[in-house]
Amino acid sequence: MVSGLFSTARELPRLREISMVFVRHGLGDLVRRAGIATLLEHAGHVLHWGEATEIAHLEAQQRARLAFEQLGPTFVKLGQMLSTREDLLPPAWTTELARLHSDVAPVPFDDLLPQVELALGRSPFEVFGHVEREPYAAASIAQIHRAKLASGTPVVLKIRRPGIEAKITERFARSFADDLDILVPRVYWEWTSSTMNVQEHIEGIRGNDLAAIDNAGLDRKALAARGVDAVLKMILVDGFFHADPHPGNVMYLPGNRIALIDFGMVGRLSPARRRQIIDLLAGLAGHDEEAMLEVLLDWRGDDFVDEARLAADLGEFAFDYADMQLKDLKIGVLLHRVSAILREHSIVLPTDLTLLFKALITLEGLGHQYDPEFRLIERVKPFIDRAMRERYQPVETARRAQQTLSELFGVVTSMPRDLARLVKDARHGRMRVDLDLKRLDRFGDRLHSAMDRATIGIMTASLVVGSSIVMTIGEGPRVFGVSLLTYCGLVGYLVAFVNSLWIILSIWRSRRR
Repeated sequence: MVSGLFSTARELPRLREISMVFVRHGLGDLVRRAGIATLLEHAGHVLHWGEATEIAHLEAQQRARLAFEQLGPTFVKLGQMLSTREDLLPPAWTTELARLHSDVAPVPFDDLLPQVELALGRSPFEVFGHVEREPYAAASIAQIHRAKLASGTPVVLKIRRPGIEAKITERFARSFADDLDILVPRVYWEWTSSTMNVQEHIEGIRGNDLAAIDNAGLDRKALAARGVDAVLKMILVDGFFHADPHPGNVMYLPGNRIALIDFGMVGRLSPARRRQIIDLLAGLAGHDEEAMLEVLLDWRGDDFVDEARLAADLGEFAFDYADMQLKDLKIGVLLHRVSAILREHSIVLPTDLTLLFKALITLEGLGHQYDPEFRLIERVKPFIDRAMRERYQPVETARRAQQTLSELFGVVTSMPRDLARLVKDARHGRMRVDLDLKRLDRFGDRLHSAMDRATIGIMTASLVVGSSIVMTIGEGPRVFGVSLLTYCGLVGYLVAFVNSLWIILSIWRSRRR
C-alpha cells in the first residue's frame, strides 16, 4: 500500500499537466468525471477552471484532437485507436481524430537537424542530392521528409521525434516477398540508424483519404480484406506482426495493392503462443468454453484460480453468444469480455498479448471504415481452419511425436543418474522435500478466517446475552438517574452491533473473491 501511495504521488505532476491541458481545451468535464480533479485537489493541486482558451469556438472533437497532440505520443496513439472505433464514437469524432494519423503538428526541421547530422556523421545536404525542409507528413513517432539520393532515386527520411525510441524491422519485406498485392518499402541501411530510417518513397493514396480512394476507383471491400488478411498472416502464421494497423500506416496503389509504410510498433509471438491464440479464437468462434478454459488456465501461471468458477463464467459467456451468427460477432467485444473475465479471476494477461489484443481491435475498426459489413471473425476463420488442418497433417503429427519421444527418452535415460543422486543425498542427510500446496494454503487461510468469524460470533452472542442480563438489574450506582449497569449493557449492545457488521461484511467479501 505504501509503494502504491508513493507511485500515485509521483504521477500527480503528470496528472495535473494532463488535467490543465484538458481544462484549457474546454474539456474540464472529462477531468471531473474521471475523478482526477478530486484527487488533485485533495493533494493540494489547484486547477484553474476558469482559465480562458482561444479555441472555445471550435467543436468538442477538434479541441480533443488538439489536446491529444499537446499531450504527446501516448495520447496521439490513443486518439488514433479511437478514430477507428465507430462503434464507440460518432462519425464527427472519428473523422476528426483520424487527422492524428498524419496531421500531427510538425517539428521544425532545424530542431531535427542535430540528430540527423549525428545519425549520418555529416550534414544531410552533403549525403543526399536534395532534402525538403518542409515535412511530407508528421506522425506521433516520426516526421517524414522527402529527399533524393545522389543517383536521383526518391526516398523518404523518417526522422524520429526528439525523445522517442523508434523500432525498425525489415522482416516484413521477406514475409511478403512473394505477395504481389502487398508492398513493403526497401530500406537503405547504409544511412539508417535508430534515429532515422531512410526508405524507398512510395507514391500512393493515404489510407485515411476515403474520398481519394473512391475517386481512384479502388475497391474498399477488397482493400479491407487484403489489409486484414496481411496482418492476420503476420499474427497467426509468421508470429511477427504490425501492432498498429491504423489507416495512417498504409498507402493504396492502383490495382487495389497495399503498401505498408510504417513499422514503428511491432509484436512477436512464439509458436506455443500462436497455438494458444488459435485455440482461443477457435473457442470464441465456436462458442467452446472448454477450449477457452484450457488457454486461460495456461495463462494463469502458478497462481491459484478457482477452475469451477472460471468454467462457469466461460460457460455463461459462451451461452450469451450461442445463438448469434458468425457474421454478427464483433471480435473487439469478445476480447473485451475475455479481458473482463481475466480481471475477475486475477489472471494477468501475458505481456506479449497486450499488443495483439490492441492490434485486433484496431484492425476490426479499420475494416469497418472501408466496409460497413466487414466482420473480422469471418476473416479469421480461414486462418484458424488452415492452422487446425496443418496441426494434424502427417508431417506435423510425426514431428510432434518425434519431439515427445525425444523428451521421453531423455527422462528415461536420466532417471538412473537422478535416482543415484537422490540416494546419495539421502545417505548424507542432504535430501530435502519442498511441498508447494497452494490450494491447501488457500484452504487453511479460509479455515482461519472462518474460525475468526466463529469466535467473534460467539463473543457477540455472549455480549448480547450478558448485556441483556445486566440491563435488568436496576440496583447499583446511578448516573443521571440511570443505573450504571444499564450504561454497560448499552455499550455491550453497541460492541455486538459493530461485531455483527464486521462478520456480515467479511462473509460478503469472501464470497466475492
